[in-house]
Amino acid sequence: MNFFRSEEHLRKWKDFKKGGKEGIITLSDVMRLFSGPFFTKRREPDYFSQMVKYSGDMIQIMDSLKNAGSYWRLNWFEKLVFGLVLKLKSR
Repeated sequence: MNFFRSEEHLRKWKDFKKGGKEGIITLSDVMRLFSGPFFTKRREPDYFSQMVKYSGDMIQIMDSLKNAGSYWRLNWFEKLVFGLVLKLKSR
């Protein structure tokens, strides 16, 4: 992960790839994503038993990021599969 002071600064970076625009995200969105329970509750004793809930929260946060590109969002099929896996794990 690399941090840049602006999108212009990012575009001047020698390893910038034009097709990577979907992966650009603001620092405030990164902070919002990583401050969710999926990441902040990792030291809790019941983390694994609550992982289904935390994962669902993470998907909702990813969907609500205003400045994030498609790289940061799951498509409908990925959400479907992810939801099915979580349901199977919760049994």
